[in-house]
Amino acid sequence: VLITFLFDIFTGVGAPLVTGLFRLLGANGLASPLLPIVNLLLSLAVIFLLGVVGTNILGRRLLTGFESLLLRLPLVRTIYSSAKQVVETFQGPGRSFQRVVMIVYPRKGAWTLGLVATERHDSLGLFPSENVLTVFIPTTPNPTSGYLVIVSPEDVKDIDFSVEEAFKFIISGGIVGRDLVAVLK
Repeated sequence: VLITFLFDIFTGVGAPLVTGLFRLLGANGLASPLLPIVNLLLSLAVIFLLGVVGTNILGRRLLTGFESLLLRLPLVRTIYSSAKQVVETFQGPGRSFQRVVMIVYPRKGAWTLGLVATERHDSLGLFPSENVLTVFIPTTPNPTSGYLVIVSPEDVKDIDFSVEEAFKFIISGGIVGRDLVAVLK
């Protein structure tokens, strides 16, 4: 619809200009067959420029305004800010999971895929080791929910999976992905 609208505008307004330009260039015979192509290219160029302006200037202002409106609503503010934080965690540079591990969870004999979020000092003395790992255990098929467990580094097995491969594996319920292989240390 937009392309047709712009095409009609350029045909009505731009046709005399394009015809005059071809006349100046000495190519009168080319004006008629090339006019629809020129009008189409001008229409696409205008749509592209509107998209660039909308996403870079106007789009940012609209998004910021919409976000500030959401943050004024009490219940929505809580849900929106939590969801935004989760998305930023999964997308943010340097804030991603460190590595993929296997841990015994939820019971002895059952192994679960986990994502190491951080390694921290064990200031509570929970384990014999000096540090603890915070491991996020995503649920299938929605990996944005899951469990956070704190374990000793000795209780995990590093596997040769990237975080992206782990998410594909988890979302597919274990159908997509390659064999689990331990990381050689």
